Amino acid sequence: MPDQRRPSRRATDERPTARAVSHLAVLGLLAVTVAVGVRATAEGSTSTGSQRAFPFGLIAVAQGADATALEEESVHFELVPEPEASPDLLPERGARAEVPEVTPLPTPVAPPPPPPAPAPKVVYVKPAPIVGTGQLKWPVPGGVITQYYSSYHKALDIAAPAGSKVIASDDGVVTWAGWKDNGGGLVIAIDHGNGIVTVYNHLGSLWVAAGATVTRGEGIAAVGCTGVCTGPHVHYEVIVGGAIVNPLRYL
Repeated sequence: MPDQRRPSRRATDERPTARAVSHLAVLGLLAVTVAVGVRATAEGSTSTGSQRAFPFGLIAVAQGADATALEEESVHFELVPEPEASPDLLPERGARAEVPEVTPLPTPVAPPPPPPAPAPKVVYVKPAPIVGTGQLKWPVPGGVITQYYSSYHKALDIAAPAGSKVIASDDGVVTWAGWKDNGGGLVIAIDHGNGIVTVYNHLGSLWVAAGATVTRGEGIAAVGCTGVCTGPHVHYEVIVGGAIVNPLRYL
């Protein structure tokens, strides 16, 4: 049988040269790397600049008989340091940072309520005085005189059926309307504003009240017989300037 180990031995004999070259290249690479690293360490410790070089060997080993080339490249990285703060801006050691004082805002105050509206001014106008004509009208329409004016009877007695109308002799204001204990019974007095006052006694009923304004000929009461009397009639008095006068002088 042929010897099978012969071809293998040939192939093995041809590779020692390539292996030697590869080993030499690796050893050379290690030597260069060590040398460069030592140099870089020395330069880094003494350098004051801002750049450091980091060499990296890029080696290509070609396998085979012709792989003898070795290439080396160096890649450089620049490290830029952060800007240093100015010493003037740094607080002193142990000094407390100043905190600005905060001025509190004033408490809002509600606006004052609006002043109340002024009350409307009331103007009182005094009514013009009511002044009669001075010419008196007969107080009991259809009535007849049963007793005339005299020194002991200062009035006219005018008789009429009970319930007959009694009228105001002139324009004026009622100053009295009610009962009198002097024997007059139900009495009405009217001020005519010209110094003349008329008084109506022994009335059966009253149709106006004190303070009422009456006009000439307006009905004010009914004929009666109240107080001291002997039959239905009106005891009619006329007062001028505070004195009782004969009514026939003004009727």
